Amino acid sequence: MKPIKVPNLLGAVLFVLLPGTVLVIMLFMTLAYQMWHLNRAYPGVMVADINVGEMSPTQIMIAINQRAPTYLAHVVTIQAGEEAWTYTGQQLGLRVDANLTATEAYAVGRTDNLLADMLTQLTLLIKPRSIAPILVYDTGPTNQLLQQLAAHLYRPPRDARLVIQPDAKVEIMPSQRGRQMHLEATASLIEAAILANRNQPISAVMQEIVPAVTEADLQIAYQQTLNFLSKPMVMGYTINDKTSRWQLAPQTLMTMINLVQFVDANGKTHFSIEADRTKFITYLKQKAIAIETKPIDAKFRFDPKINILVVSQLSEDGFSLDVEAAYQKIASLKDEPIDYLELPMIVTAPTLSSKNSQNLGIKELVSESTSYFRGSTEGRMHNLRLAASKFHGIIIPPGETFSFNHYLGEVTAENGYDRSFIIAGDRTALGIGGGICQVSTTVFRAALFGGFEIIERWAHDYRVNWYETNSPPGLDATIFTPDVDFKFRNDSPYYLLIQTETDLEAATLTFRFYSTKTGREVTIDPVKTERVVPHGPAIYEKDPNKLKGVMEQVDWAKDGVDVTVIRTVTQEEKVIHKDVIFSHYRPWQDVYKVGTKEN
Repeated sequence: MKPIKVPNLLGAVLFVLLPGTVLVIMLFMTLAYQMWHLNRAYPGVMVADINVGEMSPTQIMIAINQRAPTYLAHVVTIQAGEEAWTYTGQQLGLRVDANLTATEAYAVGRTDNLLADMLTQLTLLIKPRSIAPILVYDTGPTNQLLQQLAAHLYRPPRDARLVIQPDAKVEIMPSQRGRQMHLEATASLIEAAILANRNQPISAVMQEIVPAVTEADLQIAYQQTLNFLSKPMVMGYTINDKTSRWQLAPQTLMTMINLVQFVDANGKTHFSIEADRTKFITYLKQKAIAIETKPIDAKFRFDPKINILVVSQLSEDGFSLDVEAAYQKIASLKDEPIDYLELPMIVTAPTLSSKNSQNLGIKELVSESTSYFRGSTEGRMHNLRLAASKFHGIIIPPGETFSFNHYLGEVTAENGYDRSFIIAGDRTALGIGGGICQVSTTVFRAALFGGFEIIERWAHDYRVNWYETNSPPGLDATIFTPDVDFKFRNDSPYYLLIQTETDLEAATLTFRFYSTKTGREVTIDPVKTERVVPHGPAIYEKDPNKLKGVMEQVDWAKDGVDVTVIRTVTQEEKVIHKDVIFSHYRPWQDVYKVGTKEN
């Protein structure tokens, strides 16, 4: 066995332990150094020229406050023309924030990053770091001083004056501009000078004050008196971005104005023109008659797909000349240029504005009626569709009465209606407008089932097949302009929109009422029929306009009968309408037209 070499083993142990021991000693010394300066600034920290190392924050504050007057000794000189005023920074509101400065000095070397802080602390021992005192500027004292300077430097403006001498000579006394200090701009210059520690004087920012009345102002007034009649007076108005203009010749103006002289409340003399009120008002009233335009209501449609009211035609305001305001503008021309005078207009809003559709209460379907016309002639279908179109988009305000004839207008060929079969005496004959009664019948039913107040309704002389398709007898309504009408009143608190739809392929006519449901319930009692009179035999009439062998039925047999329909409308269990709708129908025979025309 070989002997152990003890010296070599000991060296190895020392080689391992010695660096660790040194590291522990250094760490201990660092912690001890930081513990010693736990409430002291680290050596090497300066505040300006004050060494605050080893000082507590309180001691640093005391040292800064003692030296504060030195930091605030900087002066600022304000110049205005040949005058100057000098103030110290302290007078202008400058002060040292000792607390914040001490906090910043104490924070050097304390970032919670151990390695970075150790490096900073070591560097401070070699190269001190200086912290600038933190200055706080309170603008209050500066503003007070500037207010005093502004009052001292203020020079009021002097207006030009028009003086009339005893010899009637007119002179203009010249105006003089004033001056005043611009407080905000001057204060900004002072603040910049204080914070930058500059010694150069600053110039107060001065503003010129223009007088309210200058020589030029008076010259215009003076010349207006002399030159008012040198050119025509152009006036006009604007409606929907379109301007109309005309002019009054000087020869006319001479008879409508008076030259006047007056002194205002300030003792200033003016020469001006006064418009003759009576003459101008008469003239403007004549113009107003030609200018006036009536407002145009908006048109709407209800889109059931999105359940919303849509504007289909925009409304247009009405315009009329404001005669009194127009005169006042003419009368004030002594103070305004007279190259062109825009006359004031009165805007009259339409009853139905496209801007307030949401306020109409038209938000849902409240009633609907459909009638059928399969088998009608081309002329009858044309008339029916044309007449129905007259009612599409009509809006009935709350409380207003709907008149069928009012909206239908005249039934003439000039208005587009065709010849078709109508009831003429005790026969069906060709006439202008056949088929319109189906339109009145359909709207009558929509009003009836909608619970609205029926004002006027007339029955046909005899029963018509089209009106009894999917409907009992007694629910028709005939019209004959202008005497026989159908009327109902919109006795709901909401506007009522009527929309029509004519489907020629399906042979249907539909009236839809859109508004807000009121909770009304409509009950129709079983139809009561009595005093039935059987119809007579068929009638065959010769028609020279039809080919021989051709026969066309134009009337359909119906028994005569008296029909009574009772409608009851209730709302919140209260009866608001109870109508007894009586119809007396004469018996009617089948009628055929038999052609006699040879080929």
